[in-house]
Amino acid sequence: MRHALGIAAGLALIAVALAPLPQAQASCVSVTRKCQAKPLIGIEVTARATPSAAPSRQVSYTLDYSMTLTPSFAPYWGTFWVGGRFPAGRGPTRAVLLDAAGKRVAVLRCREHSDGVWCAAGSHIPHRGRVVLTAPTGGKGVTRLGFDSFEELDRKESERRFSRREARERFCNHRFTTTVTTTPDS
Repeated sequence: MRHALGIAAGLALIAVALAPLPQAQASCVSVTRKCQAKPLIGIEVTARATPSAAPSRQVSYTLDYSMTLTPSFAPYWGTFWVGGRFPAGRGPTRAVLLDAAGKRVAVLRCREHSDGVWCAAGSHIPHRGRVVLTAPTGGKGVTRLGFDSFEELDRKESERRFSRREARERFCNHRFTTTVTTTPDS
């Protein structure tokens, strides 16, 4: 009798683990590919900027981020981009990625894309850290900064560097952003 109950309980656990996850509201940005579920990694982003800057000077934007992984049996394969929309379209050419202790992890190259200026962070970044972007300022402006997460990649795809356009066409794209306002120095 105990043996039969053990087998029944084991089969019930397997059935629950293999059952498809319910559809959830996805914050999918991609217009060509729809996401099947909510993000596997949630990213909380807070941003601040140099409070005021003289016109035609530099503004430093600091993004503090923290990632929360959805509990899963499968490994996560994805890729990340950091950036956003800058005032007057003047964005940075590079960004510095720091870990939670403030140690420099990487310098990211940034480029202008149809949806803003974005820096390729790749697939291996710390779960907590800071990104510093320095951009020219054109006076007062509102900047929308954050992370784009591309999901539903396999291991081989996560090792490959896709262009932003190609990643948006092929994979599920979730966006996590916040707004920063800068004012000109008088």
